[in-house]
Amino acid sequence: MRKQTRRGAGREILVSAAKQLFLKKGTANVGINDVTAEAGLAKMTLYNNFSSKDALIAEVYQQVAQEILAACRHSIATKMGEWEKISSLFDNAIEQKAYQRGCPMNHAVFQSLESEGEMFQLVQHYKRELRELILECLNTNRQNRQVLADQILILLDGFAMQHYVKAVDSPLDSAKGIVKILLGDG
Repeated sequence: MRKQTRRGAGREILVSAAKQLFLKKGTANVGINDVTAEAGLAKMTLYNNFSSKDALIAEVYQQVAQEILAACRHSIATKMGEWEKISSLFDNAIEQKAYQRGCPMNHAVFQSLESEGEMFQLVQHYKRELRELILECLNTNRQNRQVLADQILILLDGFAMQHYVKAVDSPLDSAKGIVKILLGDG
């Protein structure tokens, strides 16, 4: 076990507490005092580890993005064929606690004050990595592979929102039905 310096003391506890609060309530609805109270740490511990709330938010959502992508990779690892792999991405979104309010990355970027700042870039990078993962699920001999990956990414975003909002009867069945049509299986 490595010895933590004063600067690193409590960092993981703060990030964990912030992640729980941000995913449940949104970044705009959580203050620094909420995070330090949830973590059971002094406010000074937060400022010894992060220059601002925005720096904490970026750290949290960098971790969230990595966790989601790792879970997606894990969900497709044992699947065979396009349909099974793409279908598992939708199933995975339901299983992710982070998706309890729709796509957490979309949620975070919409609450960011800067339209093209650090959070925007973080989410854009995450979405591009997710698109690459979708491309990996598709057969390389498809002529419309790039367009299809775009369509499935857009569908995954819409599905995540509908899973939260519940404006349609069965967002999972509906999204998977569209995927079958897009893949030419429906």
